[in-house]
Amino acid sequence: MTLTRRLLLLALISVLPALVIWAFTEVSLRRAREAEINDLVIRQAELAASEVDHIFEGINGLLLAMDEAPAIRSFDAPACNAYLHSVQQKVLHIVSFVVLDLNGKVHCNDRGFINSDLRFKDRPYFQDTITRKGFSIGTYTQEFTEGGLGAYSVLPLSLPIWSNDRQVVGVIVAALDLNWLDKELKERVIPTGGSLTISDRNGVIISREPFPERFIGTRIPDPFLPMLTADRPGSFKTNSQDGTNRIYGYIPVNYPPADNIYVSAGLSTKVAFATINEAAKRGFMLIAAALVLALSLSWLASRAFITKPFEIMTNAVGDWRRGDYQARIDLPKNSGELGLLSKAFNDLMDDVAERQEALKASEERARLALEAGHMGTWWYDHRKGIGGWSSQAAQILGLPPTKSTTNVQEWRSLLHPDDAHHAVEKLRAAVLNEGNGNYEDEYRVRRPDGKIRWINSKGKVSFDARKKPIFFVGIIQDITERRQIEEQQRFFLDELNHRVKNTLATVQSIAAQTLRSSTGSAQFKEAFEGRLLALSMTHNLLTLKSWREADLHDIAAQELAPYMREADERVVIDGPRVNLPSRYAINFGLVLHELVTNAAKYGALSVPTGRLHLAWEVIAPEDAPPQLRLSWKESGGPPVQPPKRQGFGSRLIRRSIEGELDGNITIDFDASGVSYDLSVPLPSA
Repeated sequence: MTLTRRLLLLALISVLPALVIWAFTEVSLRRAREAEINDLVIRQAELAASEVDHIFEGINGLLLAMDEAPAIRSFDAPACNAYLHSVQQKVLHIVSFVVLDLNGKVHCNDRGFINSDLRFKDRPYFQDTITRKGFSIGTYTQEFTEGGLGAYSVLPLSLPIWSNDRQVVGVIVAALDLNWLDKELKERVIPTGGSLTISDRNGVIISREPFPERFIGTRIPDPFLPMLTADRPGSFKTNSQDGTNRIYGYIPVNYPPADNIYVSAGLSTKVAFATINEAAKRGFMLIAAALVLALSLSWLASRAFITKPFEIMTNAVGDWRRGDYQARIDLPKNSGELGLLSKAFNDLMDDVAERQEALKASEERARLALEAGHMGTWWYDHRKGIGGWSSQAAQILGLPPTKSTTNVQEWRSLLHPDDAHHAVEKLRAAVLNEGNGNYEDEYRVRRPDGKIRWINSKGKVSFDARKKPIFFVGIIQDITERRQIEEQQRFFLDELNHRVKNTLATVQSIAAQTLRSSTGSAQFKEAFEGRLLALSMTHNLLTLKSWREADLHDIAAQELAPYMREADERVVIDGPRVNLPSRYAINFGLVLHELVTNAAKYGALSVPTGRLHLAWEVIAPEDAPPQLRLSWKESGGPPVQPPKRQGFGSRLIRRSIEGELDGNITIDFDASGVSYDLSVPLPSA
């Protein structure tokens, strides 16, 4: 979180006490107002009940006065009807007056309509009046319509009719117009935003504001019926049937002042708490304005005294990170603690700049050393799971110099398949702290261009206090040339060992065969020394070419050199340059030595008139390896006869050509001179 945000948070926290006090005050005021509203709605219900009771008392007094009329007591229908009609015209809130005898039969009414079959004896108010012998309040009804009075919602109020001897002889009933009652109560007892519900003892609504047309004649919902028979007045809060949230006060049935009537008065919570809500809104707006002002001042102060200096400091750090090591923090005077911080930072940057120059010189020396040694550096961060290498290391691996980051999978993809498992295990052993985290290995990599290079890698693993690996750093060196030299040295040593063994075996064989074919020590000495000399001269030719190859023409010229003089055409050598591998050169050297020796002793080279023609060619068929074909032809020498037995020289020639080189040899002992035709397959390379 930035410092500016922290200051803004501090400003916000500074306003929190005011918010808490405001909230506490609002809760206290709301609770007090709620208690006040509960008392108010109960008093409002009591007022409405008193008003209803006053209306009922008036009707009771009217009925008492009417009961004194002789026409009513005597059930004189014409006089009674006229009297009732006269009274009804004066009290319009009474829909009708009816006089009944003890059997509930209608004797007279204000309309003059008599139905002899109509009986009211089973009506509750009739029975209640007879039983109580006093004023009775009935329940919601429309029964008077049956007497032709029209469709009215009425509440019957009845009083017994007394005879002169104080006996109950009938009942006089007044039908109170409930629409009039509703309007009367609305004008007198219902405040703005309030409601009033009055029901009979059965819970049927006889007056309702607002929306009387919707509710008069309907029953109070079941959840509120227990309030009708409650022990004492009370209050409750609910969402009324018309959808308005109200607080209600109620007066139960049979609780004074009204008898057999349930009264509830309600006040809209919106109206009841309007003053408090408005005050709360004003208080909240003031606190919000104070909060906005505090946040604005905090932001401006942070901008002037914190953000601006920090921008100067971060810009200087950014310049320094971009390579401008002369960048410094220049804050105005009297910057307080930030000024001290900037001075300390400038001093630090001075020290770092000096060390940076020394570090650059050291890095340059290290870079030159790494380049001279064909080495590069690498690293791996175990916590982040990423690694990388220097540009020199990337070039060694055949990657672009800009490729500075990598992961384990990319490194493994460069490993030679034959070395991959071993290289990974060596790294894993170092990470597991085997050998104190020291690492060294040599392995091959296959570069993206397909070239195989040998790599020597060394490194060191850093561990935390729990022996968990943190960082792995090391160097790699291209040792391909060294490995090639070592391989070549190993090859040469193996080859020398092999050739020494072969040479000793050849010398041993030559000595044994020469000994068996010699008649005396002098002959053995001469033949053996000649053959060793031929072998030695061939070895000299091979040594000149690092024992890789020797030219056939050089071998032949070396063997025939004693018989080749200037302006002397006794010996003719005719053939192209053919470089023979070492094994071929040694065998052809021995074969030519034997041929020259035989020719000097018994053939064309033994007399001045003898001639020798040595020729060869290389034939390369399309479907077979190349063939070296050599022809040795003597002429002008002593007459030739086939030998009676095969000597060592002949056996050596056949073994060298047919046994060692897998070739063919044909000998023709013509009288004019012996001839040899040799055919040897050459290596394709």
